[in-house]
Amino acid sequence: MNTIKKIRFALIAVLGLLTVNSCVKDDDWSLPPVADCADSWTTDLTIEELFNMVNNAGQILAFDDERVLEGYVVSSDSTGNFFKTVSIQNSLTNPTKGLQIEMDRANLFNNFPLGSKIKVNLKGLHVGYDRGMLKIGDLFDNNTRVGRMAEIKIDGHVKQTCDPREYATPVQFNGIQDLLNNGVFNTLATINNIQFDDSELGNTYADAIGQQTVNRKLVDADGKTIVLRNSGFATFAGDPLPEGSGSITVVISGYDANNNGTVSPSEYQLFIRDTNDVNFNNPRFGDGGGSDPSDYFACLNEGFETYAEGNENFTKYENLAATGGRKWRVTAFGGNQYIQVSAFNASGPVVSYFVVPVDFSNADTFSFKSNDGYNNGDPLKVYYSTDYVPGGNISNATLVNITSSFNISTGHTSGYGSGFVDSGDYSLASLSGNGVIVFAYEGSGTGITTTIQIDDIKIIDNDDPDCGSGGGGQEPPSANAKPLFAGYNFEDWSAFLGGLNSFGLQDYATQSMGTGLEGSASLKISTDPTTTNGNDYVFTSHATTDLPSSYTRAIFFMKGTSDKSVSLNLYVDDTTYYKFNLGTITEGQVIQQSGNNQYTGTINTGGQWIQITLDLTGITDLNTSNTSGNLFALKIGKNANYDLHFDNFTIE
Repeated sequence: MNTIKKIRFALIAVLGLLTVNSCVKDDDWSLPPVADCADSWTTDLTIEELFNMVNNAGQILAFDDERVLEGYVVSSDSTGNFFKTVSIQNSLTNPTKGLQIEMDRANLFNNFPLGSKIKVNLKGLHVGYDRGMLKIGDLFDNNTRVGRMAEIKIDGHVKQTCDPREYATPVQFNGIQDLLNNGVFNTLATINNIQFDDSELGNTYADAIGQQTVNRKLVDADGKTIVLRNSGFATFAGDPLPEGSGSITVVISGYDANNNGTVSPSEYQLFIRDTNDVNFNNPRFGDGGGSDPSDYFACLNEGFETYAEGNENFTKYENLAATGGRKWRVTAFGGNQYIQVSAFNASGPVVSYFVVPVDFSNADTFSFKSNDGYNNGDPLKVYYSTDYVPGGNISNATLVNITSSFNISTGHTSGYGSGFVDSGDYSLASLSGNGVIVFAYEGSGTGITTTIQIDDIKIIDNDDPDCGSGGGGQEPPSANAKPLFAGYNFEDWSAFLGGLNSFGLQDYATQSMGTGLEGSASLKISTDPTTTNGNDYVFTSHATTDLPSSYTRAIFFMKGTSDKSVSLNLYVDDTTYYKFNLGTITEGQVIQQSGNNQYTGTINTGGQWIQITLDLTGITDLNTSNTSGNLFALKIGKNANYDLHFDNFTIE
């Protein structure tokens, strides 16, 4: 090669390098292939297939032969929030499986950076569940658990592919419940409409001084909470938590304390890679959740019976701890549920707001019931506002005091009133537009500490008392309602199964944790057209010992979609029963008995829980006493898609 050719070749090589470096600045996808990559390894096992090979939580697989799988890296220890582990998922978009690779090496991001596709040769490694997560690594703890593979093994078992980096697209969820319903562990997700809980404001991500890992509570606009776990060794451990709301991108994980293979909603743990994953640039929404500003009530009958005792988070209302950190809480006594708050034993002032959105243009009257206990003053005030929007700053709203219009329970100094007081009707005729009614508790641990209880909040539209739904205006279950069968709310799954007849429960019907009313459990029915070739009895339950001898209705709650409808039986004896067919359902309904079981119609509740009432008027001979006999059955149609949740079956 002559000198001119050599110079020309060198210039071309330099220009080529400059071109590559220029691309790197703008687009990581254009990074050149890594020097030591795994193109010589042939993938012969998918992550899904590996999951299917591990049959139970206690099983550990040992691989003596070469099997190679691949996945996309979605975690990074570059900031120190992950430690000696890498999470991979099976697809760049909409992943269905993800797992952890445990490796005894720090700074794994140097070998396996975000966006890289990696291969794992399983020969000589072990795979199994540990604390609910599927892991690849070596045995430890007397060979009973899967943990980190020795550093000497890493380079021979885990390699990047020669492909350029491609970053996974986070799966989008509009709230925590959506993630709990559909989230896949060790995958990348973005949760929208979320912020740090009030109790976390003023804190840092973790304990940077003591280098302690800390759980921080996140809350969404529906009041659901979940843990964000941050390492004390993370570079951002000492950074203050942002106070706004918005979205957060996380790697989904969990910690199954009992190591039984099931991660409950309370055991979920989320991890960020760095603080760029946290985008809380919007104003905070209402504390403890709150309603969508478009969801204003012209018709409402709230008896708090569908909420779990102790609940402070409401999808329909705002519950604001303005001062002192105390909120209105669902409480129960004598079979009745209500909300209450008190400043007793508080360290200072307590100001708590319970906010009900109201369509003043269509609503005519507003009423509630009240009770007081250990009264040393009257802390309850009632306001309305026409300029406050749920999620805003209530201190900037114009609150009109209407307390004197109500007969509020008072004067019970040594205990509680014997019952709730009807506090009167307030006319809304002079108001228009959207606004709110506010129950404001204003007390102090060193002053007024009276306990206030509120129940049966009602908003009435005289022109449309049933809210135009044929069911939306149904009375909710009363305090005297009894469970229709054992395990009626699916919280005690063993009780539910124990109360069924000998045919038991169909396999496609399962307990679904965290998907019921207010985050409780539900019964989930999931089928496709190949699941059943007959009109199935999903379950049939026996009578229990505490059923009423006289009754007018049975009530349950339902959510979801189906291509065919649902039919229900209420039994006189094991061969004689009344039939109730739901037909086409899009909203709450009162259902009358039918001549035979039918499955015509479709169900689509729009993602909302709806109340279904079975009208038992005129029926007097149901089996409410023979506990070895049938009382209730739920049936579905054949060859159809069902995706339904059921909760809280009662009779009264």
